[in-house]
Amino acid sequence: MLILLLGSSCAHRETTLDQIVTIHQEIIYNIPAVPRWCDRLGLTGEFISVGDANLYVETEGEGIPLVVLHGGPGATHHYFHPYFSRAAEFATVIYYDQRGCGLSDYNPGKGYSVYQAVDDLENLRMALGVDEWIVVGHSYGGLLAQMYALEYPDNLAGLILVCSPPGLGTQLEPSRQFDMFSEEEAVRIQEIWRMPDLSLELELYNRQINGDWKRQSYYRPSLEEIAEFALYECVHDPIFTTTVLRGADRSDLSEAFLDFQIPTLIIEGRWDLTWNTDKPGVLHSQHPNAEMVVLEHSGHSPFDDEPAAFFDELRRITDFINSAR
Repeated sequence: MLILLLGSSCAHRETTLDQIVTIHQEIIYNIPAVPRWCDRLGLTGEFISVGDANLYVETEGEGIPLVVLHGGPGATHHYFHPYFSRAAEFATVIYYDQRGCGLSDYNPGKGYSVYQAVDDLENLRMALGVDEWIVVGHSYGGLLAQMYALEYPDNLAGLILVCSPPGLGTQLEPSRQFDMFSEEEAVRIQEIWRMPDLSLELELYNRQINGDWKRQSYYRPSLEEIAEFALYECVHDPIFTTTVLRGADRSDLSEAFLDFQIPTLIIEGRWDLTWNTDKPGVLHSQHPNAEMVVLEHSGHSPFDDEPAAFFDELRRITDFINSAR
């Protein structure tokens, strides 16, 4: 069991720790038009059948297959762009939108659930002709990755958990995600949330520019990044999130990985306010054979906040897995 603390130095950018208050009195009704990163990167997607639904899939790079599982529940693959193009230098990166999310089919089938998503992922592996792959799960995607690892360990070359929950039924200290808000920001965000005339995209955009970014981001995002988030990163079937969460809290992982021998890396952001400070230790205790890396200048998305350090770690574990095959 190994824990590494990594930091990086850079010119100062506003962070959530600065607690600078920015309030916009006017509601923005026109989100800046920004193209999808998929188009900017020249990636071509395809729809892959997993039985009763088609999943939207993109791939780039060469090498060992590495599939990335987005969070939410109810987010999309889009927020992995353009960061994971760094991983395409040493792996074949497979992006996809989970059933009910993004560009994939909105088909509940037997009912949206983490268990259905596990089977969809396995059916996707078979449809792509992949023998075994490294599974990278971010946020809720980390729960999905762990459930997949338990169900289909023979098809797993490695497991990478990025700011992942330890199982939604695990007892943890209260979240810190509202700790950096000023009273003015909290009031303004609540006002926006209550406005009945705003679409989800407009609500997300206006909340973010009034400080809501502080819940999960370490660095203040640009207006273009906020527009990307509002337009492309929270797109899902209206019933998806609540349906998945109703069943996900049944996943008790407290002792499931005590004897797990597949190479596992846990990557945490020191300032991931989604959780309290106890969460990384709890997750690591459930994966005693894993290595844990803590990035000191990161929030909930360390591949965005500290990409150089994050992808150095990803390359290192991938090289290790390759050498052991």
